[in-house]
Amino acid sequence: MSKKRIILIVIVVVLAIAIGIFTTMKKTNEKENLQTINVSEVTRSVFYAPQYVAINNGYFKENGLDIQLSTGQGAETPLPC
Repeated sequence: MSKKRIILIVIVVVLAIAIGIFTTMKKTNEKENLQTINVSEVTRSVFYAPQYVAINNGYFKENGLDIQLSTGQGAETPLPC
């Protein structure tokens, strides 16, 4: 191999390592800046399935949101007869 090829390979490797380090640092900083949102749902339901999937797959965290999910049981009160 010629000297030019070796230098080119070294430059590519150094650039790849630098890009990896900066990408990791950016993700770490994003995790520190999460905004917490408290969500209270009336009941567990299949209608909330997209929300459950998004929380479990980390879609909210990718967008800077930390979702705290709670269930507020007993929203319905029977009417007196």
